Amino acid sequence: MKCPMKVRKYYQIFIYSARNQLMYLPAFLGRNMFFVLIMFIFSSLWRVIYSGKDVISGLTIAQVLWYFTLTEVIELSKTKISQEIQQEIKEGGVAYTLARPFSYIVYYFFRAMGENVVKMVPMMVEAFLLALIFAGPLPGYFVALPFGLLIIVFGLCLATLWQLIIGLLAFWFEEVSPFDWIVQKLVFILGGMFFPIDFFPEWLGRLSKASPFAFSAYWPAITFVNFSYSRFAICLLGQVVYGLALAGLAAGLFTVAIRKVHVQGG
Repeated sequence: MKCPMKVRKYYQIFIYSARNQLMYLPAFLGRNMFFVLIMFIFSSLWRVIYSGKDVISGLTIAQVLWYFTLTEVIELSKTKISQEIQQEIKEGGVAYTLARPFSYIVYYFFRAMGENVVKMVPMMVEAFLLALIFAGPLPGYFVALPFGLLIIVFGLCLATLWQLIIGLLAFWFEEVSPFDWIVQKLVFILGGMFFPIDFFPEWLGRLSKASPFAFSAYWPAITFVNFSYSRFAICLLGQVVYGLALAGLAAGLFTVAIRKVHVQGG
């Protein structure tokens, strides 16, 4: 009986967060209008690169441009809870949050995901329209759509877990922004945020594809634009494995942090 009640509790947190985010959706969309400019710049760049070529590393220019819009959806939909957690720990408000009848890390995870999903939907529509304008139709898009949406949500789950871990580091470090910057740049490079890992040298490509950063950006996007059931299975399996690992790391950090708080008198 307790388990369903706990699930319902976090579900309500997710729903409340999603409804709250709807109020700020116009402001969010306004801030991300620069996505149009970025798409124009990258479209112009890739047209120069693809000049005289139909395919590079097995991908057409249309696939690369669609790929870029999808990785941007994940990045721009991500809620940066690390800064909020840091501020809460700095100001001592964490003591009040810990007193509430729910898990601290699970609360923040579901709250962030409620915001993420609400932001993701209009971003997906914007990405679809921009990719259609700058790259044209993507063959197989609607076949890949239901599978792609699932792994994009899972990609956001990984991004949220990273944010949670970075935020928890505030128990030891006064400023966690450098850690956020490092993880973000690793996602940009090893995660294939700006261009597919398929363009990397073979040794770096193998390393990057197996990294947790690639399952936040590269694998969801490449599965979407170059869909196959085997690629979808690899992506989903990797996201689940790394998701459990990151969740375990977050839980471990939180357990140690709570002991630290108690030892120091809270």
